[in-house]
Amino acid sequence: MFFLTEQDPNFRIKGSRDPLGFQPIWQTLGREVVKHLSTVSNNIKDFQVLSYAWFFYGDKDPKDFLNFFYKFEQACGFARGKFIPDEAFNGIDFVRKNLTKENLSFSPRNEDTLLSNQKSYGIYGKYNRPFTEMKIKDLENFREVIENSLKEKVDFDDLQLKVNRLLSEPVSTMTFSEIEIFAKMIETLTDREKQFFKDAILKLDGKHVQTELFNLIKNNPELVEAQFKLFEFIEAVIAIGVTDQLKKHLIEIKQSERVLLPFTYLFKTIQSSPEWKKDDIESIQIFESFPDKLDYYFSTPIINSLNRDLAKSNFEKSVATVTRNKDVSDKRGNAAWIKHENGKLVVCYSDGAREVPSFDKEADFDNNYFLPSFISMYKQIMN
Repeated sequence: MFFLTEQDPNFRIKGSRDPLGFQPIWQTLGREVVKHLSTVSNNIKDFQVLSYAWFFYGDKDPKDFLNFFYKFEQACGFARGKFIPDEAFNGIDFVRKNLTKENLSFSPRNEDTLLSNQKSYGIYGKYNRPFTEMKIKDLENFREVIENSLKEKVDFDDLQLKVNRLLSEPVSTMTFSEIEIFAKMIETLTDREKQFFKDAILKLDGKHVQTELFNLIKNNPELVEAQFKLFEFIEAVIAIGVTDQLKKHLIEIKQSERVLLPFTYLFKTIQSSPEWKKDDIESIQIFESFPDKLDYYFSTPIINSLNRDLAKSNFEKSVATVTRNKDVSDKRGNAAWIKHENGKLVVCYSDGAREVPSFDKEADFDNNYFLPSFISMYKQIMN
């Protein structure tokens, strides 16, 4: 069973990877800056595939779209794996195992699907939500841009014939030479597409601060040249000069991560040993890296509570972490991973256990607040 959050249900993370329930917290904060992109929607080619599929599908009954899209994604996947060097996408392993076939079959059948669950783990599962929220296929110039771009890149009539086969045939069989046109279709972006996706994905109508962030990066490309580091990026953006609204959101993200990270690492460390007595907890090394209680009022009550816990003893911090896991587990209908009983902490489930002796409280981060996804999409569209 998957644990889905309201903020990003396409990031299908299992509860075992979010034992403290921090995922919906950081996602809510991240949405204030990056409105639609998720942690897994960061490849412009996948947006292209979904856009082209809807273009060809047109105004047909939406309930039948997925049956067509399975085949369309499979044809694009094999074309990408065969003809686009160093391509990476969900399903590439299946493609590589079948690159020696003479004839390829595309259908919703299990033997043809790129993944164990192509709907959930493929392009549709990762991109449909942001694609829909951005209203990409409903934009006024969608069909004009896509059609003109395809005509610029490939023999449009030949492509249309092959897509019509995917639309009409329950099982479509093609050779690699036949599907090479799908690779040419998505290998590049035309200038029209760059402008279209820039407006649809990177910039937003209205006064959302994501548009301000886009303009800042456009005018200061050095912001995204180095490897992404959350705190350094936020500090660099603020140093350039931003509106009060964007500054407020970025500071809230930075301060929140300074609270969330220590408790994440503490929980992993507690899991690394089957039992902890109070004296053992008080002396473990990780607490030397913990920040003092921050002089900051958070918009999220849970972070305010955790921030207050930073002023407590080491054992009380540990109990607060364990209590947080119990509360989250209770809401999910699961058993708590660690029990606090008879003055001891007893570990019942250790998935993700890792002793963290120390960390850099001014540099290390565990959550990215969708900023790397935005930066990745910016580079792919604008460069």
